Amino acid sequence: MTGTEDLLARRRGGAALAPLDPAARTPASRVAVLACMDARLGVEAMFALRPGDAHVIRNAGGCVTPDALDSLRLSQLRGGTREIVLVHHEDCAALDEPAADLVRCLGRLAASDRLPHREVVRGFLYTRGGELREIGPGRAETPS
Repeated sequence: MTGTEDLLARRRGGAALAPLDPAARTPASRVAVLACMDARLGVEAMFALRPGDAHVIRNAGGCVTPDALDSLRLSQLRGGTREIVLVHHEDCAALDEPAADLVRCLGRLAASDRLPHREVVRGFLYTRGGELREIGPGRAETPS
């Protein structure tokens, strides 16, 4: 059995899916989360998200790339989000120094004129021990 076949078999045994509600395009929290695609990182569980709570965008490292900026812009313009949360993590295969990269990514977001809403942007590092630490400019834990 392939991985896809396994997923489909699990889907067949799962609960019924709710239809998409076109009126619920704007996430209830008005937050977009940009996080690493690492399968160990359960963003939905981390923030106790339910369907419709937030836009979750994932890529290698949770980095602020041109594609990620495009997704965040669309999230704001078409999805109504107003806040951005970045999540990097320790033991990341994509980044050697995730905390330092997180600070750089926060700077890229603050400097981006492509995003209409940059007032609330926060960064978090998920540790090997399962803690979520806020990191960013002005924070005590910001790496030098």
